[in-house]
Amino acid sequence: MAKKKKIEQIYVKKPKMGEFYWFWFAGSTRYGKLLKKCDKLVAHYGEPWFTLEDKYGTKYPVNIFKLRHDKPKQQENV
Repeated sequence: MAKKKKIEQIYVKKPKMGEFYWFWFAGSTRYGKLLKKCDKLVAHYGEPWFTLEDKYGTKYPVNIFKLRHDKPKQQENV
């Protein structure tokens, strides 16, 4: 029997370059800055892929389904 394709949800509709996001890579969560869109991976897979860089300078290819927003900071009462 064929496997049913899992429907994935997009949590970050319009990611912005230079913003920080949480993402999954190789079974672990990481935090990094969105650098650019990977045009060759987009052409190959047919879905948006991006390059993210963590605080150590390591770059990761991540598809749009693996991105999550950073938790909003609590606003102080002024």
